[in-house]
Amino acid sequence: MTIIDKLKYQFKSGGVYIKIIYINILVYLLFLILGNFFILMKWNPSGISNINDYFSFNSSPIVFLKRPWTILTYMFLHGSFWHIFNNMLIYFFTAKMYEDLLGKKSSLSTYIIGGFCGAILYLITHNLFPLFKDMGNIPMLGASAAVMAVFVGLATYTPNFEVMLFGVIKIKMKYLAMTWVAFDIIGLSNSDGIAHFAHLGGAFWGYFYVSNFRKGKDIAYWFDDFLGKIKGLSIKRKIKIVYKKKKQEKKATFSNSKSRQEKVDEILDKIKLSGYESLSKKEKDYLFDASKHI
Repeated sequence: MTIIDKLKYQFKSGGVYIKIIYINILVYLLFLILGNFFILMKWNPSGISNINDYFSFNSSPIVFLKRPWTILTYMFLHGSFWHIFNNMLIYFFTAKMYEDLLGKKSSLSTYIIGGFCGAILYLITHNLFPLFKDMGNIPMLGASAAVMAVFVGLATYTPNFEVMLFGVIKIKMKYLAMTWVAFDIIGLSNSDGIAHFAHLGGAFWGYFYVSNFRKGKDIAYWFDDFLGKIKGLSIKRKIKIVYKKKKQEKKATFSNSKSRQEKVDEILDKIKLSGYESLSKKEKDYLFDASKHI
């Protein structure tokens, strides 16, 4: 098995956090190549000095309204090797444990919504405080807010779990999270190029989400429902296309196919209402078999 095959297998079989790390790395490499190419060609599309700016989240509300996709894309972009290395290193060690404890859906929603919260707080504060307003429009990129959400979320769920810092100092997760948050609070007024308010936005979501999760409340259900509807529509479209190609089969086979399609539609309607995870194992197996044989 080649390295490429191993990477493909790890991407398919690994958890959500593995897929997110892969996507971050691939996006970083892609934009690194594109950026160098544009510089070599002296190409400056739409007056943008840096190709990353078109997908980075901007502190200007007007720019954000023109590029609404940036509230998602910015959290998969990084400005340098050390930027992505540090973020993905912290994310790997925290997200693996987080996903094992809270599940894949929580792992994904915490990362994405944490990034959303970081961007929103960044937008509000940079247009609220005169210090930032005087700096003009400032683009932001990086997974730090999303990683912060997972980190604080893990510390909220397992506050007394102990880790060995640098392999020497034993420290509880809650103190690590409190220290990181404290550094961001102290650095709020610093002009160090770090989006401290975005970090705090991610931290807020991680704490708020997991605090409710421990009480049995899933406040990210709307995000899971949204993804479930997208997945359900995709599966339904695929099955109906395949079914249409089989229209010329014998009458008896057609009759069986029709009843099978009705069963499939019932299952897909259930996915639309409650999400894919609401299906029983029997229904999941039936849907999988139908997609191969209809």
